[in-house]
Amino acid sequence: MKTWKISGSIVLVLFVAVSVYLSVRKVDGAGVAQTPELRNITLIIWGIFGLIIFIGYLIWLAVLKHRADRK
Repeated sequence: MKTWKISGSIVLVLFVAVSVYLSVRKVDGAGVAQTPELRNITLIIWGIFGLIIFIGYLIWLAVLKHRADRK
């Protein structure tokens, strides 16, 4: 459980840091100026990725709890 909490905290901090970076950048990697619409699309895609990671963490938590109950 301790590893789960530590790794979850690290991933959360990294996710928030990248979200802030995506929100404040003026130009993306392809050289396209970031309009509010493009910024929103980028954040939605990033949020979907974060949701997938979050579901993975919930599955990992369920496995850890199941193993703890068996002992």
